[in-house]
Amino acid sequence: MLVLALAGCGSTPPSDGAAPFDDAARAAVEAAVDSATRAFEAAERARDAEAAVAHLAPDFSIFVDGSRVDYEASATGMRASLPTLAHFEPGWTDLRVRALSPTLAISSFTFNDSIVGEDGALTRTTGPTTLVWEKRGSDWLIVYGDADHYPVQPDGGGATSADGAGSAAGAGDDG
Repeated sequence: MLVLALAGCGSTPPSDGAAPFDDAARAAVEAAVDSATRAFEAAERARDAEAAVAHLAPDFSIFVDGSRVDYEASATGMRASLPTLAHFEPGWTDLRVRALSPTLAISSFTFNDSIVGEDGALTRTTGPTTLVWEKRGSDWLIVYGDADHYPVQPDGGGATSADGAGSAAGAGDDG
């Protein structure tokens, strides 16, 4: 439903005297959101909870692995977990950004996480993530997300989805 609701964004000329959302404006939004997405990944990679949380809008929510999680739970979880990890390698691939309007864009990517906890245990997961970004003032903030985590098989031979079927997630690289 979100896709249907957003499908028409930016497709009609503005009636308020604002500049049209042309190819150059679209490219500028996509470059800014690409940069914001990569900065969010870098904050996670650095295990910098405050920098990661700073990318979330106060009304942020995410649908992750079948559960809806709000800003408070997300921020609390990041602050509690990121600094305690011995190693976190997000490994985002195939990043794509689509500008919907001058103030709204979607980024999507496949993550291939490798996490080592304080106890030395290695956890590897892969899956798709989609983030909805909104420009608020001069900042691009994540207002909504959707992510699914699938465990990577111990032999590294791909992932298994929740129903046991194989997954092609993780193919490709954005260079």
